[in-house]
Amino acid sequence: MKKLIIVILAVVAVGFQNCKKDNGTFSFCTGCPLSSWVGYYKGSGAYFTANTGETTDNVQVDVNIENTYDSTLVIHVEAANYISESFSKSKTDDNYYILVGSGARTLDIGLKSNGNEYRLSGTLKRNSWNKVDSVWIVVQSLTFQVGKTAP
Repeated sequence: MKKLIIVILAVVAVGFQNCKKDNGTFSFCTGCPLSSWVGYYKGSGAYFTANTGETTDNVQVDVNIENTYDSTLVIHVEAANYISESFSKSKTDDNYYILVGSGARTLDIGLKSNGNEYRLSGTLKRNSWNKVDSVWIVVQSLTFQVGKTAP
């Protein structure tokens, strides 16, 4: 149980990093248009699996965000051979972040900009319901930072 609590706290702490000001020249993209989110992103991340309790650093991460209809974004996050998920989300606000999913799978991403350059940082999680403790347990997670490579 101690290990579970430590894992959950670590994942939550990493997720809250999206709420901090970036120390570089990038800042959170508040007020950016929907088109700022759309594109292909590449970078790296850290993959965690509860099966072994191990974290693999420097995993290649690819994110593709499409604007399929009006304000609907389709977000695909992939770390080949580790984890891959797709989400659909209506984005009608100008917040710099997107929270999507619940329960078994969630995605939390934040958009930063520096002129015409964009970066995403986020956490993708797969969870499992623990009937005994009545809580969601993180089974897999991917914490990542990626830069836009193409619109």
